[in-house]
Amino acid sequence: MLVKKTNTYAAGFTLIELLVVIFIIGILAALLLANFVGVRERTTDAKIKNDLRALKTALRLYYNDYNGYPDVTDVPAAGSETAFTNDDESTVYMKQVPAEFSYNVSADGEEFLLYAALDNLSDEDVAESRARCCAGSLACPDEAGNYYIICED
Repeated sequence: MLVKKTNTYAAGFTLIELLVVIFIIGILAALLLANFVGVRERTTDAKIKNDLRALKTALRLYYNDYNGYPDVTDVPAAGSETAFTNDDESTVYMKQVPAEFSYNVSADGEEFLLYAALDNLSDEDVAESRARCCAGSLACPDEAGNYYIICED
């Protein structure tokens, strides 16, 4: 009597299949990680840009009241927890100034520059803001810095 042997294989994955799956998961994780690294920088930069736009609005309101932008000494320093008000504090233009910014105003009070450094070095808005605002009479910050600039335009 001849007994026929049958090959039986256990159900499961081979080592090659497991290595391929691990390799694919590693590639996907690397792609996602590269995308998430810049999220924090872009979020911080978006907040800085919005804060500067809000301060620009406050400066425009001041301009409407006094026919000129305030002197550098009349705008609270960056990071100070002070409101931006007029001299007698009867009008509040901004409840709290942004944490980071620089402010320059022309001698005649007709032009101003607001700027702050951004974390994301590849932000396209930096070049656009420089082209839009650095044509006036006020000196722009050094091009080596990653400064986002807002002007009176």
